[in-house]
Amino acid sequence: MRRAEWRLPGYAELKELGAGGQGQVMLARHEGTGQHVAIKYLSPALMGDPRVLDAFRNEAALLERVSNPHVARLLGYFTTSAGAAIVMEAVPGRSLRRVLDDHGAPLTPEASLSILKGSLLGLAAAHAVGIIHRDYKPGNVLVQDDGQSKLIDFGIAVLSGQGGVVGTPAYMAPEQWTGHPATPATDVYAATCVFVECVTGQKPYQSITLEGLREQHTTAPVPLDRIPEQLRLLVACGMAKDPGERLWDANDFVAKLEAIAVRTYGPEWERRGLIVLGAIAAALGTAAPAVMLGASVLTPGSSAVGSGAASTGQGVAALEGGKAGAAAGKGVLAKVGGAKGAVGVAGAGTAAVVAIALLLPSSPEVGGEARSSVRASFTQPGVLLGQPNMPASETPYIHLDIAVTPARVRAGIKVQMTIRFQAKTLQGVKYLPGGSRQCFGEKHNRPDANGGYNYYIGGAKGPSGSKDQGQAAFYPAPKKSTALPPSDKNLVVTTTRKVTGEAQPYNREVCGFLSRWTDYRTFTVPSSRSLRPGRYLLSPYHPPRFTLVERDGKAISPESVGAALQGALPTVTVLE
Repeated sequence: MRRAEWRLPGYAELKELGAGGQGQVMLARHEGTGQHVAIKYLSPALMGDPRVLDAFRNEAALLERVSNPHVARLLGYFTTSAGAAIVMEAVPGRSLRRVLDDHGAPLTPEASLSILKGSLLGLAAAHAVGIIHRDYKPGNVLVQDDGQSKLIDFGIAVLSGQGGVVGTPAYMAPEQWTGHPATPATDVYAATCVFVECVTGQKPYQSITLEGLREQHTTAPVPLDRIPEQLRLLVACGMAKDPGERLWDANDFVAKLEAIAVRTYGPEWERRGLIVLGAIAAALGTAAPAVMLGASVLTPGSSAVGSGAASTGQGVAALEGGKAGAAAGKGVLAKVGGAKGAVGVAGAGTAAVVAIALLLPSSPEVGGEARSSVRASFTQPGVLLGQPNMPASETPYIHLDIAVTPARVRAGIKVQMTIRFQAKTLQGVKYLPGGSRQCFGEKHNRPDANGGYNYYIGGAKGPSGSKDQGQAAFYPAPKKSTALPPSDKNLVVTTTRKVTGEAQPYNREVCGFLSRWTDYRTFTVPSSRSLRPGRYLLSPYHPPRFTLVERDGKAISPESVGAALQGALPTVTVLE
């Protein structure tokens, strides 16, 4: 394809990730922050077509409304008379399509359920702002090195209630075949079809003609005989012919999924599933970014890594040691209403997340970039919030996306660490039997709503540091893992610090605060007398683990609420 003439200023292009009839995707680095992104350029030949331009603009507008760890994040949309571009996070991973094809066998039930859960959580975030994906399929799901998944390609997404015969035939809901309006139930149907393919190794319906697929999806019985007996109820709920008979609320579907999974495979089902997915993904080789342009897969492709969004506080979080965080390893505290809930971050997060190291270029010299994601959450959030009917899928969380540039360093080299923070802090919520949610709002006096809760990751409770100064901790990397450090042995360096983009609105859709900000830290690598050559895990907070959990002002054990710590810290190599 002919190279587009117009290029987005402020980005240094590294290589082409893919090209198609609609345009070109470039891997690029922001010249100011060093962040790697995927830039999707609309073909110059299509700039004069108002329908194509509107569709391109619509894709960006829809993506802008979704913020969730399981969805590739939009960073910006740019248009001039000379060209148009969408800037996305660059997320290394392998498509689920490749995982299934190369694995050549059904996935374990736990792995299949893990894929379905991650996808449903991403779809739920889109549905919460009125967006229907309409083309959920294995090619639009990225599987990352830790087994976590992320949705990509909202190129044909629409607002709920809009119709049209679009999608991928093998996964299209009956209402899509007949041109009826798309609803959340449409995406749930497609996700369940993919689940069937994961757990059985075959698509639910197969035909060599479109008409044959139409007939099967609209009239044939749901193929439950091929599904493990314990999982048939899930498939029946997700693939009912009538969208009104499906379990169309993705969050409710996740709650049912978790209940069945725990009852059938035990409380460790998801951990085992993610391990299996991560092992299969690793066997496929180095993670290559996968990018979507419109509805066409561009290979090798790329599309999302790092983001920041979180909510905690009365619109503005009170942060220890300064407006947006703390130095000296004392953590970050974001308080809800001064008492009803608080989230502290001073290390790594917990619960299902992304661990990726992407080094560009692969030279042994100084350079490259390391990226990772860490997520904190709870498997028993109802115990933490005093809500016995609360589903595990509703857990509060902290999510950190961390990028380090360069990732190969020597003494005296300047390093930038970018931490994109996002969190959900529930406030004013009550859960009824069955797990349904009632929201009483940010300011309430309901005694039956959630109780006060705080949790800290890294550091100790209490203010310290300043908004202009931070820390970074080097932990010796384990020989067989690049996840989280097995001990608290570290070398701490002082950094400069700048926090931007802080936002913490209360969102009634989730009944809580959704917070986000970006934390930039810069430091110089110390001499070899202090930091010997080798591989290190770099943490913005220390120690990277839960250090305190409180319920109604009293300390409780992290184990009692299922506090989990999963994900990875970025790996930095100190050269001779």
